[in-house]
Amino acid sequence: MNNSLPIVQMVIQSDIMTIIVLCILAVMSLGSWGIIIVKFFVYRRNKRANAVFFKKFSTVTQFVQLQELCEKAEDSALRRLTAEVLKEASKFSNFVSYDSIQHRASLLEDTIQRSIEGLRLTEDRYLSFLATSSNLSPFFGLFGTVWGIMIAFYQIGQHGSADLSVVAPGIAMALITTVAGLVVAIPASAGYNYFTGCNGQNEISYYNFGSQVLSLFKRGDLLALEEVAG
Repeated sequence: MNNSLPIVQMVIQSDIMTIIVLCILAVMSLGSWGIIIVKFFVYRRNKRANAVFFKKFSTVTQFVQLQELCEKAEDSALRRLTAEVLKEASKFSNFVSYDSIQHRASLLEDTIQRSIEGLRLTEDRYLSFLATSSNLSPFFGLFGTVWGIMIAFYQIGQHGSADLSVVAPGIAMALITTVAGLVVAIPASAGYNYFTGCNGQNEISYYNFGSQVLSLFKRGDLLALEEVAG
């Protein structure tokens, strides 16, 4: 048993500073994996819901039909974006003129901008923890290693010998924190880069969708003006 789990033995025999560093890295690792797992499932669910909503949106021909679409659709980022646009549009007057048409569209464009920024903030939530873990964990590991090597050299001085049997255990225990730091940093960095890339792609798709919603609204205003002019 002892021979099969040398790392456990080294951790048990480590000094208090090494234990503290390992505990900090353990918290970072648990937090990072928790964020990665939760965000993965949330991202997958949101991607599926957005695809379903956009498919139904593609069949809409009039801006007023969006209200019914939002009421029946499953919650998604695109649905929330559309709901914000509808909320702003409900404040407009039913009267449309050539002077007001551009102002109405500009107000909706501002709403789309704010809504997308809010969606991006929500999707980026907790990613800072992944970034912090990926950046700091190697330094915590390095600190633990330097501390362990310093203790090992001190023990060499105490024993008055640089024999391998004296040096090796201390160096081995010192390197545990470096390994732990890399174990934390690698998945945290990968998760941060992955979700940052996904959120960037989402933001582009939200702007494209918002542009389509705005075009639908402008088309409705133009049709209203043409009917009046006719």
